[in-house]
Amino acid sequence: EMQTQHDFPKPPPLLIYLPGLDGFGISATAQFDDLSSSYEFWRMSVDKGNVQISFSNLITSVVKFVTDATSSAEFIDSPREVLLVGESFGGLLSCAVAMALTKIQSKKFTLKGMTLVNPATSFDETDWERIVPVLTSLRYLESREEITDDRGNFRLRLPQGFPTPYSIVGGLALSATIPDSTQYSNILDYLLQTTRTSSSENMLSASSDGFRILAEYLPAASLQHRCLEWLPVGSSVVNSPQRLSKLNVPTLIIGGTDDNMLPTKEETDRLGKLLPNCVKMEIPEAGHFVLDTRVNLTEILLDSHIDPFDTQKTYDPVKDWTLPPDHIVQAVLKKRVGPLREKASPMFFSTDPVSGKRRQGLSHVPKIEKPLLFVGNHQLFGQDLGMVISELLEQRDIVARGLAHPIAMDAFAGSDANFGGNEQTVRKQKRRWEFNEESGVETDLFNMFGAVKVSPRNFYRLLQTNQSVLLFPGGVKECLHGKGQEYQLFWPEKTDFVRLAAKFNATIVPLSAIGAADSANILLDPSELLQLPFGIGDNLANFTSSASSARFDEGNDDEVFIPPLALPKPFAARHYFLFGKPYDTSDLDPKDQAACREIYKSIQDEVNHDINALLEARKYDPYALDGIKRTSYQKLFGKSPPTFPLKSLLPSK
Repeated sequence: EMQTQHDFPKPPPLLIYLPGLDGFGISATAQFDDLSSSYEFWRMSVDKGNVQISFSNLITSVVKFVTDATSSAEFIDSPREVLLVGESFGGLLSCAVAMALTKIQSKKFTLKGMTLVNPATSFDETDWERIVPVLTSLRYLESREEITDDRGNFRLRLPQGFPTPYSIVGGLALSATIPDSTQYSNILDYLLQTTRTSSSENMLSASSDGFRILAEYLPAASLQHRCLEWLPVGSSVVNSPQRLSKLNVPTLIIGGTDDNMLPTKEETDRLGKLLPNCVKMEIPEAGHFVLDTRVNLTEILLDSHIDPFDTQKTYDPVKDWTLPPDHIVQAVLKKRVGPLREKASPMFFSTDPVSGKRRQGLSHVPKIEKPLLFVGNHQLFGQDLGMVISELLEQRDIVARGLAHPIAMDAFAGSDANFGGNEQTVRKQKRRWEFNEESGVETDLFNMFGAVKVSPRNFYRLLQTNQSVLLFPGGVKECLHGKGQEYQLFWPEKTDFVRLAAKFNATIVPLSAIGAADSANILLDPSELLQLPFGIGDNLANFTSSASSARFDEGNDDEVFIPPLALPKPFAARHYFLFGKPYDTSDLDPKDQAACREIYKSIQDEVNHDINALLEARKYDPYALDGIKRTSYQKLFGKSPPTFPLKSLLPSK
């Protein structure tokens, strides 16, 4: 059946959805409206009562539909592009159809791509071929006539309207394998709500109706035929490595990481290595029914290498990046930044640009139309970045984009580099905005929140495009400092960031921070680690010498990218952040080296002064280094404890 609601100057691609064993696609209905707005969308449906049609018949029917739908003379000069989307069994069928279509020499259509969603190509790795006959045999207990044993002394009469044994047992089997944890939670919420609002009689009726769904949509005879005829035959047709390796069609495999019905996680890797042009996308915490409202298939296809409308261009992280949707931002703040705030009880201060006096909060941080450049000291391990970026975003609606070390960017981007040898890896695609709230680690937050690799070009273009930038001139030397180097600045002699700021009339805001170095004990600093015996020091030296330097004018040997061996303290020290007096560079000539050096030195002195001011002022904060006292206050009153009086914080220089 056709579902379409588009208005294009030329015919859009033809998208054919092939459903699972239900023959209808009930699990993907949330996607159909969006798909029909971008494509000429067709969904295959199979009559539930038809137990004669074979797997070969299905292939023939789909191929015939494609050739008939693209045979119009209207498309002679431009072949019609066709996309296949197959879910579960439909994924198996899609592979077989694609193999057939690629053998057809036609100027009327071209197979643009194929998307497989939890494909049942792994059916022969499951026990369903043994389970289904037992399940479908329960249909013989469905007679509503009297049933007696050989002696005639046992009778069973099923009440009219009561769900059959096949429906009950099958429903329980599906409920144990199909829903993921989120879907289970939604089902439970619905049941609890129904319990509160419905009578017991209505509850029993609803439960009975629920169990009858399986028999209504997929009768036992149909399930037996499809599971024991279609799937084994389809697997034998498709799963030949020789055939798959010759199927050179752009393919996207979408797999739920928690699929309990099929071994999807392993299957996406297997297919990804066999298919010549394949990319996989893993949907964290998703089960067999992936295509619910949490996923936007239309958006995924547009972003994929299939490129259905030939509109893709190379992604520009400077110009093309946008802030994630608000629900993603709020989830990250809650799950990632929230725990940091709870541990560190951060305090933020800003500086009056005229008087130099301090104020709690960020009200004096400028919010202007020109570019902003925040320049500060890098704290130990850089773990406070989330607190700085989130506070600017929440309090001043300022999106500060970080300039990150190349190694940090590659690591946090979840690099798929193969360090284990020659094993083939599968290319991966991520959704535009993907944040797994339940996971303890999120590897892509740097990219998600706008960080780019530090380079003169990226720095130049960020300011050129009127964006706000967060820069730590001390880089790795400050972030991975050694013993006795707490809160020392290791800034280069060059004044490049001042000259570039002046070129684009940016306002420079000094940022000073303390607390991270007091939250850990450094056991061995980088220089001591390099001296370790048994080849450990040599291996570390080899690693850091091969690591890319963040500064284009320095060699890799000039930058030691080795974290100190540190032991976190039981309770973190309180973190303090002080935004200093802004420096407007509108009247600064970027070619005047002396003037630029003077501003550079002033900013460096300002950061040093403010670090010392914070260290001195926190002596008057009884909660600064006493984590037990601070945590007790937070638990008792549900908020951060007060800090030192503002008068103890020295004004700006």
